Amino acid sequence: MRIGHPNNWWEVSGDTIDISRAAPPRHQILHSEGSLIFSPSHSALLIIDMQNYFCATELKRAPTSGLIPAIQQGVAAARSIGMHIGWVNWGNRLDLANLPPSVLYAFQRNSEWGGIGGSLPQDLGPALVKDSWSVQLVPGLIPDALDWRIDKYRLSGFQGTVLDQILRSHQITTLFFAGVNVDQCVFATLLDASALGYDTILLSDCAATTSPAFAEQATHYNIARSGGFLTTSASLNTTHILPH
Repeated sequence: MRIGHPNNWWEVSGDTIDISRAAPPRHQILHSEGSLIFSPSHSALLIIDMQNYFCATELKRAPTSGLIPAIQQGVAAARSIGMHIGWVNWGNRLDLANLPPSVLYAFQRNSEWGGIGGSLPQDLGPALVKDSWSVQLVPGLIPDALDWRIDKYRLSGFQGTVLDQILRSHQITTLFFAGVNVDQCVFATLLDASALGYDTILLSDCAATTSPAFAEQATHYNIARSGGFLTTSASLNTTHILPH
């Protein structure tokens, strides 16, 4: 069964969904409810907020055990089949001129350092300001020179950024997601991606949160029930190419 339009469609056959739009090469991957057929050349893996502010031991915010190795595997798997890689992180202006009170308040009320722009302990610089220590990727995650680096200023990586322009200029239709926090910035970016017409797939072992377990469970539930898919870095690492 074909769902969509002549130039933008999915093919649904039982528990297999072809989201490749017939663009070669096509790879098949298992997801939580069946399998997907997708085109790596039209796909990108977006890693959200894996930066020191959220994950560094210096701030007593070590990521969930196994998260960084899983992301490393996911990135390596994506690269090996020709997917694009994007690192989407907070990187605010020093004067915070483009941040509304709602964003500033949300961080201030949940931070012991005064929120965005506040002084971090141990002379680590301002919080979440572009080019500061806090916005650098955590040790173990190393971008390639050709990877995309996107500064963001809201929970979503799309609001007020060039992310959508970059994806469309590279004819990307399918997005895989990883990072933290899965119920906040990862989910917000995924929801905006879906609203913009992208296919959305969460690498569930590559995303984590400091929220209670029910928040992560609800996020997984809503992704799977709202047109998105759940898979893992191991599944991405074992995709197989389909014949033409």
